[in-house]
Amino acid sequence: MDRETFYESNYREPKMSARKMKAKVSTTFNINVSVGQCRNAKKFALQEIEGSLIEHYGRLWSYGEEIIRSNPGSTVRLDVDIMPDSTTLFSKFYVCFKAVRDGWLEGCRPVIGLDGCFLKGIVRGEVISAVGRDANNHIYPLAWAVVCVENKETWKWFIDLLMDDINGGLGAGITLLSDGHKGLLQAVKERCPEAEHRQCARHILANFNKRFTGQQYIKLFWRAVRASTVEKFRGVMENIKSIDTHAYDYLIDRDPTTWSKAFFQEGRDCDAVENGVSESFNSAIRHARRRPIITMLEEIRLFVMERIYTQRVEGMEWDLLICPTIRKRIEHLKVKQRLWGVTPCGYQKYEVRFTDVAYGVDLIAKKCACRIWQLTGIPCLHGVAAISYLNHDAEAYVSQSYTTEAYLKCYKYSINPLNSSEMWPDVPYHKPLPPKRRRLPGRPSVKRKRDAIERELSGSSRQTVSRRGSIIKCGICKEPGHNKKKCPSNQQSNTSVPSSSRGSGADPSLSRGNEGPPPPPPPPAAQQPPPPPPAAPMPRRRVPVSRSGRRKYSERIIKQALRRQIPGVGSNADNPSVID
Repeated sequence: MDRETFYESNYREPKMSARKMKAKVSTTFNINVSVGQCRNAKKFALQEIEGSLIEHYGRLWSYGEEIIRSNPGSTVRLDVDIMPDSTTLFSKFYVCFKAVRDGWLEGCRPVIGLDGCFLKGIVRGEVISAVGRDANNHIYPLAWAVVCVENKETWKWFIDLLMDDINGGLGAGITLLSDGHKGLLQAVKERCPEAEHRQCARHILANFNKRFTGQQYIKLFWRAVRASTVEKFRGVMENIKSIDTHAYDYLIDRDPTTWSKAFFQEGRDCDAVENGVSESFNSAIRHARRRPIITMLEEIRLFVMERIYTQRVEGMEWDLLICPTIRKRIEHLKVKQRLWGVTPCGYQKYEVRFTDVAYGVDLIAKKCACRIWQLTGIPCLHGVAAISYLNHDAEAYVSQSYTTEAYLKCYKYSINPLNSSEMWPDVPYHKPLPPKRRRLPGRPSVKRKRDAIERELSGSSRQTVSRRGSIIKCGICKEPGHNKKKCPSNQQSNTSVPSSSRGSGADPSLSRGNEGPPPPPPPPAAQQPPPPPPAAPMPRRRVPVSRSGRRKYSERIIKQALRRQIPGVGSNADNPSVID
């Protein structure tokens, strides 16, 4: 294995562990190396291929100019911080390609997910992104940025650039989904006061479940989230209030208009209550977040560029009016609608009933009393029942946002390729340095710590057993709330009965294995002598380390013990039988 082959193997397998590299070197070269040497060699090889951190941040100006040269009309923004000593440090970097922006404006719904994820490399930071939904309800990355810290300032800066790119103005007609980050909430409120801002229901449930545990709370919460009418929402909230008024107050304080379908605006063709598109994008770039900044940005660009091409080729092969995901949903509703009875009551107006539940459907206005049709743009169960009553095709009543034509418009434009770094233009600006490292206590974490309720809802088979919610019982008194170490009865017994002192002053009959005769009964209270004063603790002696020193030390301890136990023995002259 020569040098180039070693570099190539490290570049292709960046997650190869040092132990695996050690075994590979041992089998290839028949030499033994340490794990630390392999770790340093891997670090050196990656630096040789990708360049150092200073080189990466210093080339950001040229990288931005190369994007604008190859993709005219794209937006690239690099912000730096000038320190008092005239040092230029990296602050923020924003990218939005013109092809992606034009595709979103022509074929996507006005629904954007906002979220951030941590970098996993040497320099800490975050990637914040704006992700849309295509006509097949899949992710559509719109814009992304690298920032040092996720706060109100960075989010407002990002949203300001995003709204300028999509001509969003103050957010009228746009729906934003987020995880409820405080800085993001404030930035959206100030920059986009006219936008509909929804919060991810999973994040609200994770915080709600920390204070109110139990399956009944989880089920009622999801019923409140999925309630499509105000009347249903109020009924579920009354059930929660009857169980615990504090849980009711907690959910009301979280502004139900941002997480319940009952208050979502109609006409957006999206009833999503979770920010799944942003989480999917963060997972797709999880390996890129380990790389230096330019390598990471290039891997994200290549991912989006290749995805646009593959999705366009796939969509051109569809011989359908609507996208496959929406078609599957319609077919599922066609099976379930057989249990519902349909009664006509006017032109294109019907009453759909199952037992004592009834809804009014208007096929001309494409409305249903349950509001699901108005929220999603897809006929609901009751609408499909009315459409099937007329022997019409339900696909003809689906919104234009889900058609194959709209899907191809999303991926109509392509991102142009970039040249290698040797051909990038030179920019006469001060080269920014990497941001200062913020060393946090403990071992750096590369995986997001998922909440217990989040692991439960994800359906993962790998679960960890937690002590949260378990009741601790004492092993002595069997009472809950404490263990035997903090048991009140145990502490009382320890204070009333003095423990036998360890060492030479202890009673030999009380030691383990020396079972003497039972002690005599105590005398009456009047004849009991006063308790002897507690023996002074023996001073700690330093035990010698050498063998001869330990032998002499033992002999000296034995002599001292004999002098204390044999009365009248004071010195070797008084008692010649004691050998010194």
